Amino acid sequence: MPGVAELTSDAGLLPVREFDRRIGMTEQFVAALTDTRCQPSVTHSLPEVVRMRIFGILADYPDQNDHDVLRSDPVFKLIAGRSTKDAGLASQPTLSRFENAIDVKSLGRPRNMCVDQFIASLDEPPKQITLDIDPFDDPTHGEQQLTFFHGYYGQHQYLPRDDHLCRERLV
Repeated sequence: MPGVAELTSDAGLLPVREFDRRIGMTEQFVAALTDTRCQPSVTHSLPEVVRMRIFGILADYPDQNDHDVLRSDPVFKLIAGRSTKDAGLASQPTLSRFENAIDVKSLGRPRNMCVDQFIASLDEPPKQITLDIDPFDDPTHGEQQLTFFHGYYGQHQYLPRDDHLCRERLV
């Protein structure tokens, strides 16, 4: 709208995006995923959607419904590679379809990419790496997909850890 100032409280993400540009993390992440969407119908590119989610999580907006507001945020538009004058970014349902279309095996590739990048940063590759990753409870409410009851925590939750894929990659 003419005369309306475009404001954001997330300008601190711009230096993080510049750092990402230099190291190519989101580009590598995107390259590790398979885009199964019907390409003639795609409005929001895979790099755009990936950046929205990654930078949303970095800015402490872990829920997709936060993106219904963030899709109009000028900083998020810049991070996604759009002009602040462009139409809004992907909506929550689009982000949800994107995340639900990625299978477990595909999720392992970006994780492996991070491990490979870490190893490449060392002068000499280590003989062994021990990843001590504790799961965290992520409570869910209602009938959400991929949630299970956890007896220790006494709640339905996501348990975002896959030991099998970690062992398979690092052995």
